[in-house]
Amino acid sequence: MPRWILPLNVLLAVLAIAAMALIAADLVSFKISSLYPRTARPAAQQSTQSPASEDLQSFSAILEKGLFGKATQGKLTPISQAPAGAPGAAAAAAPAPSAGDLTLLGTAVGSFRESFALVAKGTTHEERVFRLGDIVFSAGPLVAVRKDVAEILVGGKRVKILTPTAAAAAASTPAAAPAQSAAGGLAAATGSGNYVVDQRALNAALDNIGQAMTDARLLPSMKDGKVEGFRASEVKPQGIFGTIGIRNGDVLMKINDFPIDSPEKAIQSFASLKGQSRIKLDLVRDGQPTTFTYDIR
Repeated sequence: MPRWILPLNVLLAVLAIAAMALIAADLVSFKISSLYPRTARPAAQQSTQSPASEDLQSFSAILEKGLFGKATQGKLTPISQAPAGAPGAAAAAAPAPSAGDLTLLGTAVGSFRESFALVAKGTTHEERVFRLGDIVFSAGPLVAVRKDVAEILVGGKRVKILTPTAAAAAASTPAAAPAQSAAGGLAAATGSGNYVVDQRALNAALDNIGQAMTDARLLPSMKDGKVEGFRASEVKPQGIFGTIGIRNGDVLMKINDFPIDSPEKAIQSFASLKGQSRIKLDLVRDGQPTTFTYDIR
């Protein structure tokens, strides 16, 4: 027998075994696909259901069982986003909420950045807690928090958000006469650096801090690369700053020993003056530390 016949037979046997293996694999694959058919997801669902919404859907059971309380119990509806170039996509964008859509549910008043307001948004029935200085539902920053009222800054104007009780009381109260202006006897000097301040006039000025801040221009005063206080300029003699003894060039440092080295702290310090019986103001005048005291009567 020729020697080449044996290697040829071995090669033919290997090829036959390989062909049989491929045929067997195809049969097994066909059998499995018939037992477990794959259902294709509709193209529209694939385009609208984003991975983020699928992740959120895993939390739907928490809301459905009311683990956050009855007020939040309900179905979780995924939000689908329209393609960026789709017609009307810009029109579907939600506008920034107005202050009229916001309701104050409660407050917690503490030191600076430890004052909070619980605010509800009417159109979405969403409730969130905001710290002083936070942006309230993209409407504006929270600049003041009191018992039944919070204030946000919208377009440079302070807008009040009231609790339902305070809003009802304000609606039933007739319009009051205009408050006395700060120029009309807010403070009277009793000595060097000592003043007596009319309480009603001070409260009227603090109720409209935005207007009071136009009585002088306060710019940050820097030292060693840090803000140490606010330098007063363009002080109106009959404005709130002029009547309490502030002059052009004075650097306001502390109010009641509380440093005012940021705009947020300045706003918080002025807002906290309401109800005080005595106020101490530390400032620097002509390079010399000076202290003014005010008795509120």
